[in-house]
Amino acid sequence: MSTFHDYYLRGPDRDTTRAALLAAGLTVEYTDAAGGAQRMAAEGVNLSSIGAIYEGGTWDADGNVITPPTAVPGWHVNMRLERELTAGEAAALGDIVVAPEPGTPYRMWA
Repeated sequence: MSTFHDYYLRGPDRDTTRAALLAAGLTVEYTDAAGGAQRMAAEGVNLSSIGAIYEGGTWDADGNVITPPTAVPGWHVNMRLERELTAGEAAALGDIVVAPEPGTPYRMWA
């Protein structure tokens, strides 16, 4: 049975978060069939990109917004590894690793 290590990441925006994952070697770049640059999780890395998270808001019975939800600051990604982050990976991610982990994560691994 494998032991998993889950990390919750929150960068200031999508591009900064993606750049940190690339710098840490947790994502890799490749060229697709059309010649375009793409990124994917590195081997042994599972990513669940959540993006923006919203809280609150109220709607009427027809689904019309009465009070719009409020964006939680940052770009959110969940990451699962079968090992702990190395010191180099942790350094490259910097302060985008949420610590302590959220008590009620927006999305969890099954």
